[in-house]
Amino acid sequence: MTGGAVKKAAGLRTVLRAAAMASAVLVAACAGLSPPPQAAPEAGAVSALDRLSPNRCNVAVASSLAGVRIPVSDVRYLAYGLYRNIPGDIVGYDAWVGLNSQPGAVVVQLDEFCTPRQIYAREGARLPDAR
Repeated sequence: MTGGAVKKAAGLRTVLRAAAMASAVLVAACAGLSPPPQAAPEAGAVSALDRLSPNRCNVAVASSLAGVRIPVSDVRYLAYGLYRNIPGDIVGYDAWVGLNSQPGAVVVQLDEFCTPRQIYAREGARLPDAR
């Protein structure tokens, strides 16, 4: 192996080690999360979300919104962000839900199978159950 190849291999090992450590920290941080409460979506909720942003996770998002008592009539916009791993596979989604009644957004974080991980408010929004 030439000197350049040895340096590249050492650099790659360092990157892989750092990625493994970051993954471990992320898993540890997420281990304490409790999934958001779920409830049956109100009639027409999934269709309303589909009109705003078609996505296979809209059923789970509608259930999460119902679980924290956010009516779909209060939803102003829905935008999805997604997370990919290094090979490019989708490993999760963030559903950003803007509300008519307040600034900011409520974010429903989902895994790659659309299972809700958590729900939280951003940019001045508040969850109805939050005091």
